[in-house]
Amino acid sequence: MEQLTQIPMFADCHAEVLEKYPALDGRRLIHEIIRRMINNTIIDLVETSQQILDEQAPDSIHAVRAHHSPLIAFSEQARSDNQALKTFLRQQLYSHYRVHRMTSKARRILESLFQAFMNDPRLLNPEHQQHVKVLEVQQGETGRARAVADYIAGMTDRYAITEYRRIFDPEELT
Repeated sequence: MEQLTQIPMFADCHAEVLEKYPALDGRRLIHEIIRRMINNTIIDLVETSQQILDEQAPDSIHAVRAHHSPLIAFSEQARSDNQALKTFLRQQLYSHYRVHRMTSKARRILESLFQAFMNDPRLLNPEHQQHVKVLEVQQGETGRARAVADYIAGMTDRYAITEYRRIFDPEELT
């Protein structure tokens, strides 16, 4: 958490939460800080956008489309704060080895499911088997791939893992 306090947006909300709730700690502290960061970001977007709209006063959709700069925007401070947070997250979170491991596992699960369903659409439930057949008749192999990809895209993470186990885990009987 020490590194996060170097990010102005986080530091301000952290100080505010600790002042109001000095006994708060752990997950509840983080939740309250993040809630305030999101709230402050939304308020900034709404207020800054309203100010821009009041100044520019577009009177039609054509005026909005022809406008030379965005009419909906963050303030410079919020833009700077967001950039600092994104930089921190990219360096400290998204590049973390545990995140990379999970991303790698997810990729293998999705690739395996895609190949399994492409090789044997009968592994799909009857409704999706029918969808595969329809698209296959219309578009050939591309249609099959589209139907399988659509099916996988509709899965939650948990469901994809469950399907993977059902298909590839010899101890899973359903």
